[in-house]
Amino acid sequence: MITQFVEELPEGKSTPDFTRKPIALTIQEGKTAVFKAKVTGNPPPTVTWSRANGEIHYHPDVCLQKYDEASYENTLQFPKVSPEDADTYKCFATNEYGKAVCTVLLNVIEVGFSRTKELQKTQGGDIADYRKKLKKRNADGVREEKAMEPEEKVWEILLSADKKDYERICAEYGIKDFRGMLKKLSEMKKEREEEIAGFISQISALKHIDVKEENCATIELDMDLKDPSSKIFLYKDGVMVPFTVEESESMKHSLKQVGKKYVFTIKNLGTDDAGLYSVDVEGVNVFSTEFKVPEVDFAVKIQEVKALEREDSLFQCVLTAPMNDIKWFGKNAPLSNSEKHEITVSEDKLIHKLIVRDCLPLDAGIYAAVAGIKSCNAWLVVEADRDPANKGKKASRKTTIAGGGNTEDLMRIAKDQKERYDKEMAEKMENAKKAQVEKEAAAAAAWAQAQAAKKAAEEAKAIAKAAAKMTAKSKRSADEKTGAMQKSKNKERRKEAGAAAHGGSDAVAAIAGSATGLEYFVEEEEKEEESHSNEDSDIENEGQEGKGGKGAEAVREEKGEGYGEGKKLVIEDSLVPDTEIGKKFKDYTQFTTI
Repeated sequence: MITQFVEELPEGKSTPDFTRKPIALTIQEGKTAVFKAKVTGNPPPTVTWSRANGEIHYHPDVCLQKYDEASYENTLQFPKVSPEDADTYKCFATNEYGKAVCTVLLNVIEVGFSRTKELQKTQGGDIADYRKKLKKRNADGVREEKAMEPEEKVWEILLSADKKDYERICAEYGIKDFRGMLKKLSEMKKEREEEIAGFISQISALKHIDVKEENCATIELDMDLKDPSSKIFLYKDGVMVPFTVEESESMKHSLKQVGKKYVFTIKNLGTDDAGLYSVDVEGVNVFSTEFKVPEVDFAVKIQEVKALEREDSLFQCVLTAPMNDIKWFGKNAPLSNSEKHEITVSEDKLIHKLIVRDCLPLDAGIYAAVAGIKSCNAWLVVEADRDPANKGKKASRKTTIAGGGNTEDLMRIAKDQKERYDKEMAEKMENAKKAQVEKEAAAAAAWAQAQAAKKAAEEAKAIAKAAAKMTAKSKRSADEKTGAMQKSKNKERRKEAGAAAHGGSDAVAAIAGSATGLEYFVEEEEKEEESHSNEDSDIENEGQEGKGGKGAEAVREEKGEGYGEGKKLVIEDSLVPDTEIGKKFKDYTQFTTI
């Protein structure tokens, strides 16, 4: 589709059009996918891409946009396509006279049913963990009083960062999986949007921390609170910062509200003000911005410039450390490169210049330069043309430049500053290397100490184990010795009982049978393995041993008991010793049949 912006095209001009349109792709996960397009138009159109769901994140690991000057091809390349890249894409070719659009589809075939699901589960758990860390608050919505961990800090920064800063932030905080970061961040943003919707109808115009010329910095955002009485909190690196609702000389931080616009101000800036500033509403983080304070100052500040009407004026300064750019202000308004203002910087990034073209009386005022948290300012004085001959006429344009000072002096100062800066950086690098070596040495010493402690603990454990084994062995040896002695005594008693019973009366035989039966019971208590049938046999054998092979039978005949008839074995109480084992023997003979 082609859209023309003007009714009639100037001669030789044309609206954009596609000479080659990108074609739809169906590709396997992990492969490279490339859309190619060729466009024409005069002037040459600018080519951009978009997707239907979400945004395109340009990163070497995710997506790249290129232009081949040899083939005139505009390409959108996915180095390793993933299921999340599947979408409808649009290619736009635009110039000042019109716009051409074409649509193309990217389908991705997933490899393996579990890979993506398992990844999503893992990431889901990680996201929940990160959100829990970010949501550690008390019952009143106030965050816990503790400094933020680097892992918490980087995700809060990413939640409010511009897309163009993602790569820099990931590099700074050591995040290597850029695609994985985008997935986690997308889920976290959805969750935060739902939380914010509970307290805020609309939030917009979020402005990251900005240093002003008055030695102060501001954080701005537009919020439409559902409840105007909702509590608003300001934190620095996770720690609450007290502030006033109106500017105060005694308070460093203040909040000013004008309608739906909220402006936090930090005054009297210093290096300690660096950190991550977060704005929360009723316990929900709505915006965060990181404030970095570079170590830089002005070696040469800008000076007052007096210029004639229609003459150019030049402000210039020299920094103590290189900076790609500094901020310029004219009469409290930020300045940028335009037909009126020209901003330049030297190759060594130390000399910064501002040229005000074609000065008029209305350009007069205070101009300021801001580097980091340092600033300097000076007047621009414009002298009106007082020549009566030119009264009522526009003065002629002058080619001279007012101000600027001695260029050679500035170059010399800048050279000295560069040498000093390089020397300081070399010293810092050397100190950093020493600190790293010391850190590694301390870590190695701590590891060695831990290993030594672990080894000592293992040795102590082994010694204790060996001592326990020796003690157990000694105890077993002593128990065996005691048992052997006891068995020897019992054997002697049996011999004595047998000798006393030999050749005696039936009563003596009964006593002998009882004695041998008692000894048998003692042995049965120790073994606990024999059956009742074996008990009868043992008693009879013991009786035979005690009285010439007739002891047990004599007892049975005397009591009128037959062998194997199921009758109780009854022994007179007087024949059993009054001991603990004797009591057990009584109970046993009273309820045991033979």
